Amino acid sequence: MPGYPNFPQLSRAFSLKQTENPVDPTLRDNMENGMESARARWTRNRRSFSMAVDLLTADDKAALDQFYQDLTNGAGFGSNPFLVADPRNAENPQTYLVRFSTLPKYVDANWIGADALGNTAQFRYNCTFQVREV
Repeated sequence: MPGYPNFPQLSRAFSLKQTENPVDPTLRDNMENGMESARARWTRNRRSFSMAVDLLTADDKAALDQFYQDLTNGAGFGSNPFLVADPRNAENPQTYLVRFSTLPKYVDANWIGADALGNTAQFRYNCTFQVREV
């Protein structure tokens, strides 16, 4: 899918705490006699994903902040679609065209020592956000 920005490459992979939910396309209308009229708003199967990235470095946090705030080459606070790879199947990776439905939320992860990836000892963040297929 050319033309769409990719989710930024971070030093940490997505945590395998991801949840996937279908987006309900049903329009419901209550009738005066107590019955309910319903129809599908759309027929495409769309999903919503809850994503998590743990132990982000300050550089990772800055890159993610830049990405979701960038109005022209990024997510534009949820207004622009972008591509994100599903981390759950490394053998057959899926890429989804999504938008942020909730912006990244950071929780302090404490001071973490140096790791095997070459990251120095520093303060880290755990991040969660939700995306929805376009």
